[in-house]
Amino acid sequence: MLLGAGSGCSDAPPPSPDAAVDAPRFDGAIIVDPTLDLATGQSSWEALADGAPIELIHGPQGGYHLFARIREQGLGADVQVTFRVTPADGGAPLNDPTDRIRLLEGRGLLRTSQGWESSSALLVILVAIRAPAEVVGRRFVLEAVVSPTGSGSSATVRRTIMIVDET
Repeated sequence: MLLGAGSGCSDAPPPSPDAAVDAPRFDGAIIVDPTLDLATGQSSWEALADGAPIELIHGPQGGYHLFARIREQGLGADVQVTFRVTPADGGAPLNDPTDRIRLLEGRGLLRTSQGWESSSALLVILVAIRAPAEVVGRRFVLEAVVSPTGSGSSATVRRTIMIVDET
């Protein structure tokens, strides 16, 4: 005797739905080979080649910082940026690498023909120095990590830089 589907007497599990038919549509961005570039420049993009000089800025509140800019493709229009500045021969970061900058389209992020770019200079504050003599003329690694907000994915770019003080 066959039991009806509504009898409640069957031990067989209900048929599983067809994933191709019943799966919710995924509308999130899929990151495929994101690209990330790093530059400097207070008022405009200044390419930053490996080994390039970067100006140490004495801020109005007495501290020191560098100007950095990012350009990315494939990470989207809402990203989190962190920087790390470390001596090229090893050592502790000169900045706070947990400082996170959120950039959104129209709020720090501008669409360009090369992707998304920071619309102004981002400050990398060197909290571990008290005077230019501690860093001027020395080589450091400047690293930027960019992640889409709310995502575990990220892209990283590093440049070896020489800190200079031309003011």
